[in-house]
Amino acid sequence: MKILVPIDFSADATQALRYATALAKLVRAAPPEVDLSPPELLILHVFQVPTGGDASFFVTSPMIERAEEETNQRLQKVIENIPDIQSVPHRLITKLSMPYEGIGEAIEEEPVDLVIMGGRGVNASANWLGSTTLQVMRHVHCPVLAVPYTSEEFYPQHVAFATDLLATEKMPSLDLFKKLLQLWQAKVHLIHVRSHPEGISLEQAQEALQLDQLLKDAPHSYHFVEDKVPVRGIEQYLSESPADLLVVIPRHHAALESLFHKSVSKQLVTSSSIPILSIHE
Repeated sequence: MKILVPIDFSADATQALRYATALAKLVRAAPPEVDLSPPELLILHVFQVPTGGDASFFVTSPMIERAEEETNQRLQKVIENIPDIQSVPHRLITKLSMPYEGIGEAIEEEPVDLVIMGGRGVNASANWLGSTTLQVMRHVHCPVLAVPYTSEEFYPQHVAFATDLLATEKMPSLDLFKKLLQLWQAKVHLIHVRSHPEGISLEQAQEALQLDQLLKDAPHSYHFVEDKVPVRGIEQYLSESPADLLVVIPRHHAALESLFHKSVSKQLVTSSSIPILSIHE
């Protein structure tokens, strides 16, 4: 199981590496029935060579080599502060690129199963999720786990799964999620936000049955929240029933962004303290 951990030397990224290390140790000790390949951490830093404002300034090979050497030294210092990482296989990867492009290249070059990255980078904004993290969650084909520096629980016991009860039977990433639940031995709280109290459609009921079958080996329960704004309904649930992890399927990019923007609701502080696992269709 290859876990890609992009590092930009922010507090969030360091905490994401701790989270990834804890997960890798759990995977390494997993029983055969979980059916996960041995873990490997791919610790990536995407760097750029400072060029200043002079248009005639050229980047030379020695400059790139020096920047890469400095990057590796900084990565080694980060690793030294996480002693447990020595107990799991890991590799350091550096790339000269823009952050999102470099992460995408690494995913294409390696059979990455999961990306674990910080929620915000060194240039923290008003959003809980930084721009690079949002880009990765929007566009890469594998699951992405965003971890805030405030995250304290590396082995979630209560997982909130926000579902719109639309088709998920052709989503391979859900298989990985199911195996992670086996490792964590976590309980799943399926949250569906509906705008009217009438109930759910036949198609949604059938999807609920399929999810029920998918999660047959994991303790789970359904929770229906009434709210015309799905994001607000999710936040309401999280404020009343704290979870260690929130799982979302971002079918619409605008909804993904609004879920993590501080201007949406005062209750966002609840969800911003837990990791978010994004599973793509």
